[in-house]
Amino acid sequence: MRLSPSEARVQLIAWMLIAPAIAGAVWIGITEAREVARPLPTVTTFDSLADAIQHGQVEDAYAFISGGTDPNEPIPFSDSQLTGDHHTSVSPLMLAVATNKDNVVMMLLSFGARMDLPQNELAHCLARQLGHDDIAAMIARDARPAPKVTCPEVQADASAPLLAFVK
Repeated sequence: MRLSPSEARVQLIAWMLIAPAIAGAVWIGITEAREVARPLPTVTTFDSLADAIQHGQVEDAYAFISGGTDPNEPIPFSDSQLTGDHHTSVSPLMLAVATNKDNVVMMLLSFGARMDLPQNELAHCLARQLGHDDIAAMIARDARPAPKVTCPEVQADASAPLLAFVK
């Protein structure tokens, strides 16, 4: 069956309108599939989560947490001001509170730092003791509720403030 010239012209115009839309849809699909398949970079210049929290930005700590590090697992830590150079294990949340890293605290809470664990339950107390009122308020507002905790009595001139709150 042969098309009349006017019918052929209508069909040609229809294809001219449809073909770019189909080509664009295929191109977008391929581009998005490649983007989804590409792993996110988790580059950090720090050797440990403790260093990333203490000396880095939230993105540095995030690289460790998104790479599979448990936000509740205590990590080895030592510092002249916070622990008096004593080697101890401290939770990432407690270290973020001690170093006044509010963005890291929020990230850890978002990734499942649990306030009902012994290593985290005094985070609010530590924030208040160190005068990090914004972090104390954030923990009270955003953290999953912890059991009722009594903050320990700590001397105002404590030379290693973090040690008093590490369990």
